[in-house]
Amino acid sequence: MQVIADQCDTALILTGALDNSTVDEVHKALLAHLEHHSRISLNLSQIESCDAAGLQLLIAMQRSAGAAAKPFAVIAPTNAFTTACANLGISSTQFAAAAIPLLEPVCTETDTTID
Repeated sequence: MQVIADQCDTALILTGALDNSTVDEVHKALLAHLEHHSRISLNLSQIESCDAAGLQLLIAMQRSAGAAAKPFAVIAPTNAFTTACANLGISSTQFAAAAIPLLEPVCTETDTTID
């Protein structure tokens, strides 16, 4: 799993597997981002697999962001993500990015690899 964060507070890009083996590390990275930023927007365009634990993490983060009055959204979900949602009876549209205006990409990305 890799989390790529830009310095403009626009999005975190998650890559690889969002599953039971990666949720603890991803959870820590997302909480740190939420603590220091005004919003959380997750780009899932590079997610290769997702399971119930990954979805549970995103639902928990959505609730944490709401409790902190910070917008939360998922953008560009892959088929792996939407299939995992469908398999568990969850509407992937609940993670829609409509609440977060997209910002122009003007920053350099920095990579943080989570093993």
